[in-house]
Amino acid sequence: MVRKKVEGDEEQRRAAGRAAHRAGESPSAWGATTGASKQRTHLTDRSTRTHEERLATPHKGKQRWQGEQAEAAGAPSGPEKTESAFAGRGRPPYTDDHEVLFRALVEAEEAHEGGVALDEIARIARMSHDKARVLMHDLVTTHRLARQVPDTGRTDLGPLYEVRPGG
Repeated sequence: MVRKKVEGDEEQRRAAGRAAHRAGESPSAWGATTGASKQRTHLTDRSTRTHEERLATPHKGKQRWQGEQAEAAGAPSGPEKTESAFAGRGRPPYTDDHEVLFRALVEAEEAHEGGVALDEIARIARMSHDKARVLMHDLVTTHRLARQVPDTGRTDLGPLYEVRPGG
């Protein structure tokens, strides 16, 4: 049985955890971990707690609590937006490096008859993985000459790429 993701998806929890570490606190103290919402806070000193604090205890760490109560408590209301590694690059022009990588993609796809991992394409193009990743992003999103093959879960090599049909 799959549990409900009341605390948010994995990316939201990771972002909240990173924010907690940057602030010098533990993610569980911020309620950013899965276990934080499952652990009830025992209220032994009922006389010093307000009625709202006692009612909020079972909801601490849940998404609704994060949105409504966290702002009042001074905690961040949700994960901060992280900027893409490709943001701010605009629309890069098609360069000779793009051509080399595209030709390597065509060669690798003909040899494998299907989607090809980026490592294989970078090896054929004789360029670093990081450079190939940036250029492949351009070929997929900007120049629309390649596409990422839908994940079939058959490898752990990362996404597979192929020449865009009709491209």
